[in-house]
Amino acid sequence: MKIAVFHNFPPGGGKRTVYEQVKGFINRGHIVDVYQLSHDHSDFCDLTSLACRVFEFKFSKSSNRLLADWQNFISLPLLHKRIADHINSGGYAVALIHPDLYTESPFILHFLNLPHVYHCHELLRIGYEPELAFHENVGIAKTMYENFTRKIRVAIDKKNAQIAQKIITTSHFMQKNIKKAYCRNSNICVSGVDPEIFKPYHTKRDKIIFIGSKTHIGGYDFVREITKKVKTEIIYYGFSSKGADVNDDKALAKAYSQSFACLCVSHNEPFGLKALESMACETPVLAVNEGGYRETVVDGATGWLLPRNPQAFADKIKFLQKNPDNVKKMGQAGRKHVINNFTWNRHVDRLLSLINPG
Repeated sequence: MKIAVFHNFPPGGGKRTVYEQVKGFINRGHIVDVYQLSHDHSDFCDLTSLACRVFEFKFSKSSNRLLADWQNFISLPLLHKRIADHINSGGYAVALIHPDLYTESPFILHFLNLPHVYHCHELLRIGYEPELAFHENVGIAKTMYENFTRKIRVAIDKKNAQIAQKIITTSHFMQKNIKKAYCRNSNICVSGVDPEIFKPYHTKRDKIIFIGSKTHIGGYDFVREITKKVKTEIIYYGFSSKGADVNDDKALAKAYSQSFACLCVSHNEPFGLKALESMACETPVLAVNEGGYRETVVDGATGWLLPRNPQAFADKIKFLQKNPDNVKKMGQAGRKHVINNFTWNRHVDRLLSLINPG
């Protein structure tokens, strides 16, 4: 089967998912062409390293807000139409469409005339989550403009998603959100981990690890509140405008492996690859009892699902520090849980069954 894959992801979990999907398709004998917009730091999960063709289209957002919005609302759909025309004439059996970071649900869905599936990783979060509501003190005019353009972006996201022939997503949490926001049904295809890379490498040390953006929505301020209550070293890894803090999966796995706990505290996390990566490395997960974490972490067995309370997290960290046997037991249970339920091989098999137009 000849498959077209579109995405516009910066470094992060979305880009990793695209990489693993394309690799899995190729390993199963399918022909894959990737269509992507240009980005800095493309070395993260570099798709050009795989046996596929990669068509890259230049698109650079202006630093001027008015011009950037013009690009979002006018230039971007024109570019997506050009990409769709290329895909439409490429002889593909199906197109797998991922989000565009500028609009979430991408414009390209309007222009495809072949079977296609939209992989919805998350909604346009600024339009649906109170934690991301606009509260900056920038004056009435700028506030009105921001809220107005947000409404436009939400309308674009909804309209683009609703035109998709089929929608897939990663969790029951996201499935419910899609139904509520887009009035569309969707199929679940959970993400995964490569357990041959993410595995135990080291004995545990007195360290905990946090993977995520150093923002409120990423839970960074909450992590700082937790660490005020415990005595342990914390390892921070994340993504920024400078790229990923670590591009080497084995190095990342070693960081998980030497930690005795991983903090997963993002607000309304759609799925959360970091919880799976941690468990695959036999590191217990301390996660907020929210979002997709509820579907990956087995409370009391592979870690804990906790209220968003710093003291609750600190108490579990102190318990694990004093009870290394529990760390080992939970770690082993976590790796077994991942191998049985959350590998990229299982993901790609399920995905192919969902996108196959036959």
